Amino acid sequence: MTRFLFPALVAISAMPALAQDGATGLSYSGEVKLEYVDANSNMLAFRGDAVMSWRSGGLLGFDASLDTIHTDEGDDFTNFWAAAVFTMGSSEVAIGAPRPVLDSLRVNPRFSTSRLVDLQTSFLRGPLTTIASAQDNGMTPGLTYKYNSGDLTFGAGYHHLNDGSGVDLFEGIMRYDGGGTSYFISAEYADTSSSNVTFLQIGALHESDRFDAGVTLGKVRSSGAIHTLRLYGAFDVVPSLTVRGDLLMVEKAEDIYSLSATYTMDSGLFVEGGGTVLNGSDEIYDIGVGFKF
Repeated sequence: MTRFLFPALVAISAMPALAQDGATGLSYSGEVKLEYVDANSNMLAFRGDAVMSWRSGGLLGFDASLDTIHTDEGDDFTNFWAAAVFTMGSSEVAIGAPRPVLDSLRVNPRFSTSRLVDLQTSFLRGPLTTIASAQDNGMTPGLTYKYNSGDLTFGAGYHHLNDGSGVDLFEGIMRYDGGGTSYFISAEYADTSSSNVTFLQIGALHESDRFDAGVTLGKVRSSGAIHTLRLYGAFDVVPSLTVRGDLLMVEKAEDIYSLSATYTMDSGLFVEGGGTVLNGSDEIYDIGVGFKF
């Protein structure tokens, strides 16, 4: 199996919140996780994703976040996001180095319980801007726009890699949430000096009390086009124990599939693990412990 060369995630500690009502004051959320991966070689990976937002209740606000993966083999994948946010009714404009809207408005859950497997398959699923930003000294300038009207949310963004490559990235997503089901359509476009890359996706995720199910159809175009189909399902055996299955079908390539389970405690601690098959026969097993806040 191709050796994992994953960028990796070092999380920040949670900060005390002044408010958690989502309207005014300071709010935060995030996750840290340490996982062990058994593939052709063994690997430890530390993953973190922390988000902090402040809203004044008026025009001005601020968003900051960090997502990072770091392995014991020295691989590093880190993004820093920070932007001033201007709220105007149902709209928000973020200027600086805002987090991509395909991250903040995403519908699809992660692929499998392994954060490394999720990262590897993201090269077929996106978000493209998040992947590219990790090669851009970790902070990518740009602006994003979000609009919400009831169950309908729209987001768009522009980002520019400031590493001298001159790559411009454009993204957009429309999402509708109703009746326990979220529908979405998204697009990303990277304009480079040599070739252009386009990611297109359309899909839905239904969440009920004990069962979740989702489907996403995707298309990646560069020198040629690759179509993908993702199927996802999860079932709560008991409120604290969830089993899930993932299948990613890739045109003219072997399917990627995973079976995993997560046990979550009231404190926010969780233990999870599973197995994934790549390239028709390469097996990857993962087990990890983490904390959500």
